[in-house]
Amino acid sequence: MKKIIILILLFACTEKKSGQILSPEQFNLKLKSTPNATLIDVRTEEEWKGGFIAGAQNIVYDDSFAEKLEALPKKAPIFVYCSKGKRSEKAARILKAKGFNEIYQLEGGIDAWKDANLPL
Repeated sequence: MKKIIILILLFACTEKKSGQILSPEQFNLKLKSTPNATLIDVRTEEEWKGGFIAGAQNIVYDDSFAEKLEALPKKAPIFVYCSKGKRSEKAARILKAKGFNEIYQLEGGIDAWKDANLPL
């Protein structure tokens, strides 16, 4: 029983450290209602060409991703997404490690955004 409780607590803490995960509808509403928000798309340039959320900047998640974050304002809320959610989770961990405190991830990535019929 102790091991289960410890695992649950560990998972909950890990989840919180990498940012808040929001459904497409929640992400959209939070983004629209957050002044000075920074929206980053961590997909490849080819994926980016297929459509992106208005206002997003493309910062490709690759080996030099951490260095690319230096230009972003650390005090601004950061909204991050990818195709399905895996790269944005990794990106959120790096953002947190670099000192960004308010991080929001799009659950299911842009695929879920499209499925929710939200605009590109």
